[in-house]
Order: sequence, then structure tokens, then C-alpha cells
Amino acid sequence: MQLPESGLAITSLVVLVCAILGGALTAYVRLAEKNTPIDTGLLHGRAGAAAAVLLLVSILAGNETSQNIQFALGLLVLTIMGGTALYFLIRRKGILPKRVIFLHAMFALGAVYTLISGLSI
Repeated sequence: MQLPESGLAITSLVVLVCAILGGALTAYVRLAEKNTPIDTGLLHGRAGAAAAVLLLVSILAGNETSQNIQFALGLLVLTIMGGTALYFLIRRKGILPKRVIFLHAMFALGAVYTLISGLSI
């Protein structure tokens, strides 16, 4: 078992998994049409953005050179863009199509899977 040169990618993975758990809570709240005292969507979005920044720093530092990790970063960027669109849709229209939430979740899970497969752990 070989550990990666940088702990940033592992930290990014942990933060990303936490963001996905927060996203699952947010999706449940939105689909069940309930309210929370805090905006869980913003919290999980910030965690996802932090994971992307950590992964970008790891790549720019030259610690992670795997194509899978670079692809995972691309998926994360697409996921963040989709999440931003979701945030503004919910603010404008009040409801979101379930398909859009599901698609956002699939991009996030794809990024995690690609990141795990790119890490040499």
C-alpha cells in the first residue's frame, strides 16, 4: 500500500465526502419540502468548493499527476457550477425538479469515485 505524496488529495477526499453527506441532507430536506434553521445547501456547497480548492492546490504543487485526479477536479468544477445553478433556481422559483437534484448528485458521486480510483492508497 503506497500513500500519495500529498495529504492534500486525501484531505480533499474527506472534505468532499462530508460535502456529499451534507448534500444528501439538503436533498432530503428539499424533496420532503421541509425547512431547516440554517441553509444546508450553502454549507455543503462551501465544503465542496473547499475540496475542489484543496485538489487544485495539490495538482498545481505537482504532488498529484494522475489523469483520474485531474478528471475528478473537472467533475467537481461541473458539480459546483450545477450546484450554483440549483441555488439560484431555488431562490427564483422556489422548487427544483427532482431530476436536476439527482443529476447534481451523480456528478458529485462520479467525482468521488474518480478521485478514489486516482489515489494510490
